[in-house]
Amino acid sequence: MANPWDDEADVIVVGYGGAGASAAIAAHDAGAKVLIVEKDQGGGNTKLATRTFISPGNSPAARQHILALSAGAVDERTVEAALQWMGRNNDFIRELGGQIEECPPHATFPSLPGAETMIRYRVKASAAERGGESLWNLLSRNVAARKIRIHRQTAARTLLRAGDEITGVEGEQKGRRINLRARRAVVLTTGGFEYNEEMKREYLAGYPIFAYGHRGNTGDGIKLAQDVGADLWHMKGVAAPMGFKFPEYESAFIMRMPADGYILVDRNGRRFCNETGLEHYSMWMEVTRFDMQALRYSRIPAYVIFDERTCSRGPITSVGHGANRAYQWSADNRVEIDRGWIARGSSVNELAQKLGISGTQLSATLGTYQESCRSGKDGEFRRAQPTLVELQGDLYGLPVWPCLLNTQGGPKRNFRGQIVDVWGEPIKRLYGAGELGSIWGFLYQSGGNLGECLGLGRMAGTNAAAETPQR
Repeated sequence: MANPWDDEADVIVVGYGGAGASAAIAAHDAGAKVLIVEKDQGGGNTKLATRTFISPGNSPAARQHILALSAGAVDERTVEAALQWMGRNNDFIRELGGQIEECPPHATFPSLPGAETMIRYRVKASAAERGGESLWNLLSRNVAARKIRIHRQTAARTLLRAGDEITGVEGEQKGRRINLRARRAVVLTTGGFEYNEEMKREYLAGYPIFAYGHRGNTGDGIKLAQDVGADLWHMKGVAAPMGFKFPEYESAFIMRMPADGYILVDRNGRRFCNETGLEHYSMWMEVTRFDMQALRYSRIPAYVIFDERTCSRGPITSVGHGANRAYQWSADNRVEIDRGWIARGSSVNELAQKLGISGTQLSATLGTYQESCRSGKDGEFRRAQPTLVELQGDLYGLPVWPCLLNTQGGPKRNFRGQIVDVWGEPIKRLYGAGELGSIWGFLYQSGGNLGECLGLGRMAGTNAAAETPQR
């Protein structure tokens, strides 16, 4: 009888980003033969990220902090295991030959107990490396040094089973189906669903929500896991600043205002928040409020309104990060004004007309804000000095949308990294790690996803390698 397998290994890792690379390295170093399946070239959001990761120790304070961030969405045993593995992230990087430096500011939510344990680090980069490239290059060099084989341009289509055990992966490679055998286990590390419109409509608050990162994050791993009975968790959890979306580009540009001379208004032209007090990764929470009177999301889109001084101070977006990092945004935003991306008005009414919002309301909103600047007190939203900056000269504006850095939801995992079914029982020989079913279920700590990729990727890879080989 012909062998039905086209290739095989002890451990198959599906998805080659930070979590997949960490899982593959750990499984290899635990004595397993490893095969990686990647539908693109590799790197994922890790390569496009800002490269910081956390490495907290497993202390009572750290446990208390992550439990507070999760708002009860993660059990204590899983948090403890996560901290045990993430707490050795710095050692792991050094073992791979990388150099580490601290990257303040650290805690994203410093008012929560245990915030002092959330120290952020990054891999030192060369002059040619941007964002997460330094971390990704370190990981991929170590995968190559271990001669771990990679099936690139291979999309995983189905998890294969024998009875109640996962036995491998059916993939699609160059138009043909291939069967890949996993003698010990499969580890899913395929990222989130930022580019899956159906899933975003189903699971996230507010719509449309655009995306900033790797375009291969289309929810593949969620469907693979659901197909074998996996439970899901944290499907509403995201890291999503506000950003700009233009028809010429599939991905968004994240809003990073270069000065404080700006306000945010809703579709009616009204302010709705302390603009300079928003936490970067949680901005989506301010704009996904449903307006029960208008029966619409009145803050999707919102509009950023800024003045001449702010416009000339620098790009209104992060330069060199995300999927659009190759785009050279102009230093004074003039190219983008000429492209029609940014509207300009010599008066409030002219700008409002170009943006399609009420000139009367926007004039009233701006008048109230300007008076707050002159009095030094923002009575409605408590924006603090010295960020209360009066808008002067020509006005500029454009729509802003919630834009995903990460989705956090996916197949639920236990304290060993095993993916579990709807009854909480592990699906035999199936593990997960990284953004796919992340532990970050509510509030997101900066550096948390890469910290989880490094730590829980290694946990999943190590435990997958420890499975008894199938006959």
